Amino acid sequence: MKNKDLPKIIIIAIVILFVIPLLINLSFKIGSIRLLAAEWTAGDLLSFYGAVLGALITLIGLVITLDYQSKQARKDDDVKYRPILKIIEVKRGTQKLDDIELIGEEELRISFPGLDGSNYGYNGNGNFRKFKIVLKNKGRGEATNVYLDAAYVKNASWDEDSHLDFSTSFPVSLGEILVGESVVFNISVPEHMFLKGDSWENSVSIELVISYDDIFHRNRTTIKGLFTFKINRGSEYEAPYDYKPDFQFMQATWDYLKFQQIEEATSEH
Repeated sequence: MKNKDLPKIIIIAIVILFVIPLLINLSFKIGSIRLLAAEWTAGDLLSFYGAVLGALITLIGLVITLDYQSKQARKDDDVKYRPILKIIEVKRGTQKLDDIELIGEEELRISFPGLDGSNYGYNGNGNFRKFKIVLKNKGRGEATNVYLDAAYVKNASWDEDSHLDFSTSFPVSLGEILVGESVVFNISVPEHMFLKGDSWENSVSIELVISYDDIFHRNRTTIKGLFTFKINRGSEYEAPYDYKPDFQFMQATWDYLKFQQIEEATSEH
């Protein structure tokens, strides 16, 4: 109940409990109601009014009770069958995954576009390093309408405008994930990049945004995870195109450092 509705409720209650009974009583004292005069008295009409009012109050109380019980049952079901999607591990593409119930894999590729807008996805040589990110349903209910809403490359330490970006179109539908099932994101990163000549150790972050419904389609949860990688420069190669001053085309070795869940929010439909 909103505070602005409270004065209205008080006025209605005063009218029902006091004004109407007073008018009934006065109608018999000042001038008897001809239609009821032969059989009714003011007390009879007030008793009838009180009985009807009592029945209405009982009915309203019953409706409120049933509504409360229904909402409480919904809350209990939301807790009992709540899906919880979690990132459980990140491994290099050559490493074997632990024993998981895998239902699908999604390929995500980071490319290095040129300033002219052309997309050098393989940087001219096709060399990529792959990382496996495992998303598992560790909750008590099925996750439905699961989507990878977006993926971003952030916080490149060597260049505020690094031009690293995902070549995948978003959102990506992942369907349904039952309890105990997992989905793997295979993220491919370029092993040759434009890096600053004086930057030997660099870092960059990848943010994934994932959303999903519960089995009742009543609540939608959005989670955001930030994956941090270290990039070590290696040998210098001939650049496929001119980039920026003081940048060289180099071998880049990516190593996974850490994962941080930066946000989790649930909203009702």
